[in-house]
Amino acid sequence: MNAALIIGGLASGSLYALIGIAVVLVLQGTDVPNFAQGEMAMFSTFVAYTMLNTYALSWWIALPAAIIFAILQGIVVQQLIIRPLLGAPILNAVVATLGLNMALHSIAGMIWGNLTNVFTSPVADFPMLQVFGVNVSPDSALTILVSVAMIVIFTLILRHTRAGIALRAASQNQSVARLMGISVSRSFAVAWAMGSVAGLVAGILVAPILFLDVNMMAPLLIKGFAGAVLGGLSSLPGVFVGGLVLGVMENLLGAYVSGSFGDALSFALIIVVLLVAPAGIFGRTRSTKL
Repeated sequence: MNAALIIGGLASGSLYALIGIAVVLVLQGTDVPNFAQGEMAMFSTFVAYTMLNTYALSWWIALPAAIIFAILQGIVVQQLIIRPLLGAPILNAVVATLGLNMALHSIAGMIWGNLTNVFTSPVADFPMLQVFGVNVSPDSALTILVSVAMIVIFTLILRHTRAGIALRAASQNQSVARLMGISVSRSFAVAWAMGSVAGLVAGILVAPILFLDVNMMAPLLIKGFAGAVLGGLSSLPGVFVGGLVLGVMENLLGAYVSGSFGDALSFALIIVVLLVAPAGIFGRTRSTKL
């Protein structure tokens, strides 16, 4: 029983971690907390759904096309909405993302309606898996494996590619980055594109479990923020672990205490962690930018 709860918690936590990673990629790179991340993920997931169901495209075509859309979505948002606000108080950008959140929610409702849609999982026909004697659904296994792959890919991009290194340099000191010939705006666009792709992947993974509608990502965004804060906003691996810890903790508390009480106790634990370690479990304090 405990093993099943833990594996289920790891699957839920992987989704929290993906959204948390999407938020932290933008936050680390641009210092902007993107409160529209959930609706951006929802919108791009609906695009994937349309290609799969309306146009009957295969996953091999629909998934790459949806990823391209997510990349363009992130770049367009950064260039048209966030870029003009560079140098302005950070609150301006925060308000802009909140406005974008409401706009995308309304536009998605007008295009696809407010009804619940069935989003077929790419592993729907796969049999149940046996892990340490525990039945694991193909969706849970896929969620965990894809989440691990995403954190590895993003970490490698940030540490070992020119675009990733430029993004890290721009996030540390924009003035020095410009002197080094780095386009800060382009680097920020890369961060938003990566965050948008992470959100799309999370949406595609969660839609078959929760069904697809315009409200599906709001609770996930809150948990993603919580997992990111718990793990540490300065560390992608920390965000991943924080999401997993949150998912397992909620599953165990929901089973042995109460489903509703589990959420409250989860956030209480996060408050305790922030009081003891303000940078999160694996985070590090960033120096003030001059």
